[in-house]
Amino acid sequence: MFDTTANKRGRKPNQVVESQQTNAVASEAIHKTELPALLPRTEQQVAAEHDDLCDELTDDLPDNLPALYNREGYIDFSPRESLPLKYDAEARLLGHFCTLVIRRLEDCESKVEEWKQIVLDYNNGNLVPELYKLRGERKERSLRTWIDLYILTERDMYALLHGNKNTTRQRKISEPEGKILLSMLLHPNRITIGSAITMLKAQARMGQYESPSSKPTLRRWCEDWKSDNLAIWEQTRKGSKYVAEHIIKTIHRDSRLLKVGQVWVADGHTLAFDILNPKTGKAQRMTMIMVMDWASRYPVGASLAFTEDSHHIQVAFRNGFLNWGATPQCVYLDNGKAFRSKLFHEQWEHHDLELELGGIFPKLGIEAHFAESYNAKAKIIERFFKTFQEQFERFISSFRGASIADKPATLMRNEKWIKKLYQGEPPTIEETMRMIGYYVRYIYGDNPHGGLHGKTPWQVFNAAELPESRIIQPDKLNFMMLATERKSIRNDGIVFNKLLYWHPELIKHIGKPVVFRYDYADARWILVYDTRDKFICQAELRRSQHPFVHLDKDNPISHKELNTEYKYIKKLQRMNEQQSKLFVKMNQESVDRILKPMLEARQANPTFIQPPMIQAPKPGPEQEIARLEEIVTSQIVKEQAEPDINPRPANDIPASISKDQPDPFEDESFTEMLKTIGIK
Repeated sequence: MFDTTANKRGRKPNQVVESQQTNAVASEAIHKTELPALLPRTEQQVAAEHDDLCDELTDDLPDNLPALYNREGYIDFSPRESLPLKYDAEARLLGHFCTLVIRRLEDCESKVEEWKQIVLDYNNGNLVPELYKLRGERKERSLRTWIDLYILTERDMYALLHGNKNTTRQRKISEPEGKILLSMLLHPNRITIGSAITMLKAQARMGQYESPSSKPTLRRWCEDWKSDNLAIWEQTRKGSKYVAEHIIKTIHRDSRLLKVGQVWVADGHTLAFDILNPKTGKAQRMTMIMVMDWASRYPVGASLAFTEDSHHIQVAFRNGFLNWGATPQCVYLDNGKAFRSKLFHEQWEHHDLELELGGIFPKLGIEAHFAESYNAKAKIIERFFKTFQEQFERFISSFRGASIADKPATLMRNEKWIKKLYQGEPPTIEETMRMIGYYVRYIYGDNPHGGLHGKTPWQVFNAAELPESRIIQPDKLNFMMLATERKSIRNDGIVFNKLLYWHPELIKHIGKPVVFRYDYADARWILVYDTRDKFICQAELRRSQHPFVHLDKDNPISHKELNTEYKYIKKLQRMNEQQSKLFVKMNQESVDRILKPMLEARQANPTFIQPPMIQAPKPGPEQEIARLEEIVTSQIVKEQAEPDINPRPANDIPASISKDQPDPFEDESFTEMLKTIGIK
């Protein structure tokens, strides 16, 4: 309780009055608003608050609960008085002593003589020697006082204790001191008790108010207040999450009721060592997504997430399905902000895991449950992550520390000496997954677990029988859980993660968008489909060649691979030419059939054939004679080139020529020709 009298040693009455007035003024000026429920309360206030709380808790109780939880039928075993457990042994010894003395007095003939014998036996250590060691030698008057008080209090052994031991005292500080300290301590900044007391004394020295209590007294008062009001202390300083996990009770669950394969729990853990990113080639910390069987505590599947998508969660479950050979009955995922922040960055926060993953599990006959953030059911795997960090991550050469304060010496500033001696290379994803599998199976899996009654997680997990109704088909599982991407095909093939994939069937789809499915753990092949989900081919990873093979003469493998790929490319070109040759001929014939008849049918169509604006000059006689000579010459050459089937003698005159044939010079056509060339 607060001490408002401030009757300290060495202080005069007038100083006490002035101190009281100063404290009252300071309290009213500094703290106009009272702090409810923070200062010590009377027993009546505590009882009233207890009744109000019971009323609130019992108002919403369903009718089918046992009468034990109803306020009227509830049996209250809480002590009505404060029992000093610290001096419980001493009180029991006093009660035992009084009981023995009362029996001896009831059976004796002379109480006076019996009392003398009782005093003698007690002081000699024969009667309750343990009590004699605690209380020491006593006279008859003191022993009679014990008996009288024991009978008067209806044999209450705690009434025999000294008044200071039987009562709970509270440290006395002034009211302004308590309010100022609580206003600083009950703050999210988590101000320490020592800092709050130092600030309190500094304000007192400046004359804002008086602080008569000593620093040790103030510290003990703060520690007592913290222990008596721990829930309020932690709520104001650490928030609701800490109180929900450490103060407020949680649902008590018995894991022994579960069977292997009934519930699998998944959560993410940021690894404390670097791994090479296959996309960028740089070392970075990745998130391990682990799937654990709740009943056996055995990790059944895992994956490493280095991109912002939910497929890594599916990969972890796929590994678990294949490792066990069957699917679980239920899976548990945390769909809150906590799980997303562990896996991905803030820009991925709007993704809904329930929407992206909820459709996969029902196809496999699995009940998917997405709980709220910081749910206690996911904590079953958190303990494994702590063990994993100490037993696995610290043994990796690229370990970076669990926190900033836990960084290894190689990452400290100006640590050139140890950096030269110790150079750790980060592992690849494949190497990391193999090491994790070895640790889970042979180190963690074969170590007895405290929650499994001395058995190892592998023993419990391996001893379970596979349910026939839940045995998985690998082909169906693989197709459903492959990652999907959409790309356009180039002449080099499909480019993905800076890798090239090729198949001859892709030639028919150059420039078209396709959908391909791939496995994060195996980059050797991809399955290519068109936009209508029709299978095209299984493309294979292409190997890169030396840019100038003549500089790599000492490597016969490089020359061999180059020649093989060169021959393959030429073969593809020849195959394409052969397939296209027939189409070229057919297309040319089709074009000729369309255009030539149109030209012959519409020779006089002037739509796009207009006379030129400048006419060509008319040819003169010389040009016309030359043109005619060319026609005659070409005709003679043509006739000479064609062999005559029936040769005639040189002097043979054709029968078609008769003597009555007119002279060509007298023909009208000949006359017209002469006029045309300008000869009259």
